[in-house]
Order: sequence, then structure tokens, then C-alpha cells
Amino acid sequence: MYIGKFEASGSKNSFYKLKGKKKGFKSFPTKNLAIFSHTIQTELSLDNLAPRVYSPVCKIRIPHYYIKNIKSKKHIYEEVLELSNWGYITEIAAPYVCNDEYCSGDCYNDCKCENNTEISELLDDVYNCGIEYVDAHEGNFGYVKRGKKQKIVIIDLGRESVGDVSDFYPDVSCAEFMESEYA
Repeated sequence: MYIGKFEASGSKNSFYKLKGKKKGFKSFPTKNLAIFSHTIQTELSLDNLAPRVYSPVCKIRIPHYYIKNIKSKKHIYEEVLELSNWGYITEIAAPYVCNDEYCSGDCYNDCKCENNTEISELLDDVYNCGIEYVDAHEGNFGYVKRGKKQKIVIIDLGRESVGDVSDFYPDVSCAEFMESEYA
């Protein structure tokens, strides 16, 4: 049984660090969004363009805290393990932080920092895999260890970050994809 401790959240999903592990659970509001992200992240991880994926789409137990006795002057909290939303277990990536004071956060178009070339090459590699990544900003990249080196990868592969997924679903536009059974 996996138990995840809340770590962070974005606009659409949450991330839970697994107790006693160097892995985390990426949670999505719906099963379909989890399947979409899982599919793309799994494919990109094969080329070290995204963190590794360690499970199928599933749910885990996460702690929630409730006040046990409201009448008491002491707040006694009770921890209850509840099932998470749908998601999957993934490698934890260290966050990418741009050190350029003039960078607006757009890591592909505006940023002139030392990692711009590395990010541009990453996005080109992702595009060569048939995925148009349209959400290139500082919070969507991270570093994973490959051998003895740190490798920059994309950590946010949610539906809002991906424009075209033509290699995975040939001849299917994004609009058609969203209406399909996979969306």
C-alpha cells in the first residue's frame, strides 16, 4: 500500500511524496486526464525527456486531517487515510529555477538564461517525438539524475500543456482526441 504526503499542486493536479520512497504520486481531477498524461509521460520517459513512470493509472491512500473534538479548547486532529484522485507513481524531479533576473518565466521565447539552449533542445526532442509542448515556463521543468549527470526534463504533461499528439494518435487532431475515449 502506498501512502502519499501532500507536496505541491499546480492548476490542475497535485503531487504527493510517497512515504519512505524517492518517488511521488501525480494526481489528476479525472481518470481521463491521468491516462492522457500517463501515456505521454511514459513515452517521453523512454527517451529521458520526462521523469520515469513506475505504475499504471491508479489511486493511493493519502492522509487527511480532521478536528476530532471541536468543543475542546485543544484542537485534536485525527488523521484519516482516504483514496486520492486518479494518478500514477513517478520519479521525483528537482525543480528547475531560472537564475536570469530578466526572464519573464517563459523558458522558450523570452528567457536568455544559461539553460535556454538546453530547454530549446529538450523541446525540439519532444517535438521530434510527435508532441507539441505549448506550456514552456519555469515551473514545468525539472532535473532528474541520469548516470552521474543532471538532465532537464518536462514535469508537467497535463492536457493543458500539450498541443498536438500526432505520433501517439495518428491523424487525430487535439479536438478529436478530447472527444475520444482516451481524453
